[in-house]
Amino acid sequence: MSWLFIFLFITGCSGYRFTQQDNPLAQYGIKTLSVPMFFNYSNQPEVSNDFTRDVYKTLSSFKGLKIKSGYNPDSDAVLFGIIKSPEKIYLTQSPNNLRAAQQVAGNAIGSKRGNFYIPGVTEISMFLQVIVIKKPTEEEMILLKSGIGDKVRLSSRIIFNETLPLKTQYTREVFDNSSGSDAVSITGTQNAGIKRKTLRTLSEQAAISVRDLILYAF
Repeated sequence: MSWLFIFLFITGCSGYRFTQQDNPLAQYGIKTLSVPMFFNYSNQPEVSNDFTRDVYKTLSSFKGLKIKSGYNPDSDAVLFGIIKSPEKIYLTQSPNNLRAAQQVAGNAIGSKRGNFYIPGVTEISMFLQVIVIKKPTEEEMILLKSGIGDKVRLSSRIIFNETLPLKTQYTREVFDNSSGSDAVSITGTQNAGIKRKTLRTLSEQAAISVRDLILYAF
């Protein structure tokens, strides 16, 4: 078999898989899937809505799979999403590319304060646990949402129980050499906005990871 034929075979299969949009859960008898609001066990507030919405929207592209918002006991299965992060903030938001503050904002800091370093880039590390279970009981839902839920093994009813790592970074704005607190306040607001956009991007990344997990796990 020539290398050209092998290459064409591999790329042909790869192209087929990435364009496959049929319901990959149909083999488990799952035609309707409930997606309740994701649980946020991370140290980043107000991220559940974005993560839930993006996963819901992405999974809706599968033909033959009806996605229902919220928990619906009539659905064939339920997808639970649990957002997690390292316990400590400094492990979730890791500073990189440190810069001497006096060099980038000397006038705002003044000459009386000793030099210190501020991050130019912040890396955000989080996790998303994804559980797909057929017709869960109330007791099972409580167990899966608990701290030992990630240790529950797969069965004929628990289709997935995977934890996906999520990581991204953003470049921080640094207040310029303008004096006064206004520059600091404005820059703080800008950085908060940049962080929100970055977390929004992270939720989109999570949705793609969930889609690929379901699509290519078989």
